[in-house]
Amino acid sequence: MKRLFALSILLISSAATAETCTLQTYASSWMATGTPFSVMCPSGTYSGILITTPARRFFRRGHMMLKFDQPVTVRSKNATDEGKIQPGRGKQIASMLMAGGVGIGAKDLTDGLSGAVFKSWYAIPISCVTLAFFSNGGDVNLKRGDKLEIVSLRN
Repeated sequence: MKRLFALSILLISSAATAETCTLQTYASSWMATGTPFSVMCPSGTYSGILITTPARRFFRRGHMMLKFDQPVTVRSKNATDEGKIQPGRGKQIASMLMAGGVGIGAKDLTDGLSGAVFKSWYAIPISCVTLAFFSNGGDVNLKRGDKLEIVSLRN
């Protein structure tokens, strides 16, 4: 019982150390690694550099890490992320739905050009697959003014 109480006190105290901060510069995963950024917090201004990996193919997502000069880090949503910020799979699904819209538009365009002679139902899967092949998986874009949870690494 004492261990459970001590563990709960430890978890509550670690959750209380995070503070909400505002990003002062634009940050994206397509930027070059080493690009400087700054964050404004109630406790002060923190700066550092971006460590980035851009999205290259459709099923690969871009990600970035914020490396601070001070002993702080970004609180990640999952413990396994290790400070990595990356977009969710929803952006990829939205991109695929957009590819489907382009396919339907291509079908309508070919119907208008060729009439009933051309079977344009082939245009939908061909354009969807082509657009998905040439599009990337999604980059992380953080705008100026976005909120981040910052955790101090000092004990």
